Amino acid sequence: MTLAGPEGQSAPDAVLEQTERWIETLVEAIGPRRPTSLAERTASEWLRTELERHGVDAALVPFRAYSTFAAPYAALLALGIAPALLPRRAQVARSALACGAAALGALEDDLRLRPLSRLAARSRSFNLVASLEPAGETRRTLCLISHIDSSRSGLIFSASLAPHLRRVLAGVSVALGSQGLEPLLARSRPGRWFACLARAALAAGLALLIERELRGVDVPGANDNASGVALTAALATEATASRLGSTRLILLVTGAEEAGLLGSDAFLRGHDTRGWLFLNFDGVAAAATLRYLPKEGLLRTWKADPALLEVARRLARRRPQLGLEAATVPAGLTYDATPVLARGGRALTISAQDGTIPNYHRPSDDARNVDRPTLARAVEIGRELIAAIDRGEADR
Repeated sequence: MTLAGPEGQSAPDAVLEQTERWIETLVEAIGPRRPTSLAERTASEWLRTELERHGVDAALVPFRAYSTFAAPYAALLALGIAPALLPRRAQVARSALACGAAALGALEDDLRLRPLSRLAARSRSFNLVASLEPAGETRRTLCLISHIDSSRSGLIFSASLAPHLRRVLAGVSVALGSQGLEPLLARSRPGRWFACLARAALAAGLALLIERELRGVDVPGANDNASGVALTAALATEATASRLGSTRLILLVTGAEEAGLLGSDAFLRGHDTRGWLFLNFDGVAAAATLRYLPKEGLLRTWKADPALLEVARRLARRRPQLGLEAATVPAGLTYDATPVLARGGRALTISAQDGTIPNYHRPSDDARNVDRPTLARAVEIGRELIAAIDRGEADR
């Protein structure tokens, strides 16, 4: 694919500058984009207009959502703590509450049924969707994903806790799952002590959620994820100028990802995506190593698509100057590609991270901390991956 740039600029330079302009608008002109907020919708409508100016016909698709992942998870943690508030003689009620918390937690972490998320979704968010047909016969569909909303800060994302975030959340998940053992644990003193420790961990998790909602602030989200949005949108405009050979390209810019992957979940529930390929770009402008994620998830994990992984590995070997590497331990939480993998789909995430993500969910994730060299390499990596997929290198 090629795209002529002004005054003889190369295609990468033109696309990079467009990507930077769009990041600046999202971060500085629109600002923090809390899930389901007016700013989130404003950002999606603005991007749709920009895409149409560049020849990409995009639509905004509404879905039910909520503004914070505290909505279902605070309820889950409170349900797990509730048995401690009942007298020991009410063992049937204690066991029912504890086992209910464990079961609901497992359904939420499975990323498919998610009954509490469905119940909590009372507001509205939007997915931006565009479809670009290839020049020839369609042999495959590739979906570029990114999320337009930004997160909220809190102690849990502070510089001191962020390096341990995955372990902290995995510990809370284990504590919640252990509530299913309440009928057994209640029979012995060591078991009751273990149940108390598990509920103390749940209380600590609940306190972190409450602190985030009360003291946190909505963050600009320059790296996470104005960078991914601008990059995927720019690559879509490039594909409009010079169409792919045999690959239908879908641009999916989700809303409410930071509330719990709600946009990608809604899209997957509304479309038959069997056989599709998904490339997710989430936080690709931080001063860190650009990595592809071999697996995603917290306590439960799902492996990335083997064929897409091999395409990424070949690109890393062929063009080492791009600095693309595999993530040994994924940083952050789950990603828009995780629900795809949880459903047995084919997906891969690209993200800039080195054990942690710089400025992750903090007010410092602003335009000043966008790393241009990293972003430039991310643009080229995206272009190379799309071209390889269009050549059929991920077909199976």
